[in-house]
Amino acid sequence: MKKQSLLLRVLVLAYVSALLGIPLLFVFQQAFSHGWSELWTALHDHAMVLAILLTAKVVVVAVPLNIFFGIGASLWIVRRPSRLSHVLDVLIDVPLAISPIVVGLILELAYAQNGWFGPALAKLGWRVMFSLPGIVIASIFVSLPLVSRQVIPLLREIGDHQEQTAATLGASPIRIFFTITLRSIAWAAAYGVTLTLARVIGEYGAVLIVSGNIALLTQTLTLNIGANFDNFNSYQGFVGALLLAFVSVAVLLVIAVARHRLERKRHDSFA
Repeated sequence: MKKQSLLLRVLVLAYVSALLGIPLLFVFQQAFSHGWSELWTALHDHAMVLAILLTAKVVVVAVPLNIFFGIGASLWIVRRPSRLSHVLDVLIDVPLAISPIVVGLILELAYAQNGWFGPALAKLGWRVMFSLPGIVIASIFVSLPLVSRQVIPLLREIGDHQEQTAATLGASPIRIFFTITLRSIAWAAAYGVTLTLARVIGEYGAVLIVSGNIALLTQTLTLNIGANFDNFNSYQGFVGALLLAFVSVAVLLVIAVARHRLERKRHDSFA
């Protein structure tokens, strides 16, 4: 049994290393291949700086909205079950089931100048396609289920006994949410936020369609990376990929370290 367990661990580590570790190391090696000075210069490339700023703007809007929607939808689906909430539970997985390119085409059909809502929005002075709002909408859509799919199973597992007890003692719904519900789902929500952040900053297909991929205007970091490789500027592309990988890994490490410290404090308090 011990040999089988060891063999299984070795196979899993080899599989993960082949799929993630080796490609990630290759990106790091390519990004640092020209030395620190060239890396620093590449990070200050004007087009990349603008792409980073645009990506940051999208994150600041899309991630909080998806947190609000994800937690709210999870509470409705689990705590207030109905036919409508069941429909929402099914529809919430649609962004995971269809291609991001299709998402972009749907948004173009809806918000282009000759689309369903484009002319009406144009009269109000609003433009969705080839602008920040379109990129935000596409990013929200593709990452919509990531918070709720982490929170819903936990809400079902913990039940609502503590919430009902607090309600019988006179606690308001807002107080129950912040003191009981939110604390119970904090780590599930945090992991969902991490996945949402990674998906928003790394989205390519849907954003490519709705943004028009206009350099210096509507080019996010992922689009900037793709444009650099298309223009045979591979080093600049690897530097952008390094930045994306660094942000994603850093966020995961922060979540893992914070959770480990919290669990250790709980263990010490019970010891």
